[in-house]
Amino acid sequence: SFSFDGVIGAFAITNDIVLMALGLGIGAMYVRSLTVYLVRQGTLDDYVYLEHGAHYAIGALAVILLVTIQYEIHEVITGLVGVVLIAGSFFSSVVRNRRLGASGGERTGSHEKAEVSSGV
Repeated sequence: SFSFDGVIGAFAITNDIVLMALGLGIGAMYVRSLTVYLVRQGTLDDYVYLEHGAHYAIGALAVILLVTIQYEIHEVITGLVGVVLIAGSFFSSVVRNRRLGASGGERTGSHEKAEVSSGV
């Protein structure tokens, strides 16, 4: 969550380095807490294509970054590519879960929750 574009975005809001560090730190802790919560709840086990969609979105954003060296690509297109890929993977997971539920199959991992240490 602490990335170069986040730092540049923080400079657009303020030049106070303490406020930037505080804001980026709070954002990083929130994203980490949300990730740990979702892992403990087994969300990635229930929505099996969600992780793949996130990886495809990162790959697509990397390709867009390379294309922007030569051509101008509007920010709306860049944002929509990631949203469409992740939303598509979420809906594919929902359709898969409904098919498994209708056929009497058990969703993988829904009965076991992953244990995640805090790392501190």
